[in-house]
Amino acid sequence: MPDTISPALCLDGTDNSGKPRQAFADKIAALDDREFQAEAAHRIWLSAFANNNPRSDFHWQADACYADAARRGKPELYMAAWQAVSGQRE
Repeated sequence: MPDTISPALCLDGTDNSGKPRQAFADKIAALDDREFQAEAAHRIWLSAFANNNPRSDFHWQADACYADAARRGKPELYMAAWQAVSGQRE
């Protein structure tokens, strides 16, 4: 029986350049697990880098990666991405 995955995230609004946030949700939903983990790590790092700008798109994008990992039923993908960029290991 194939894995069942919830529908892609629904993100309202636009990013800081006026593009629909949903485009990012659709992009990460289409990635395989390996690609998703790499993208999540990238967005987590960018969010941390932009910690002086609370309006940065990278914050909601990192949050979307967290939500998408949960949607996939694989929260460990986000945790592994976070650990990779934070230098922390279990």
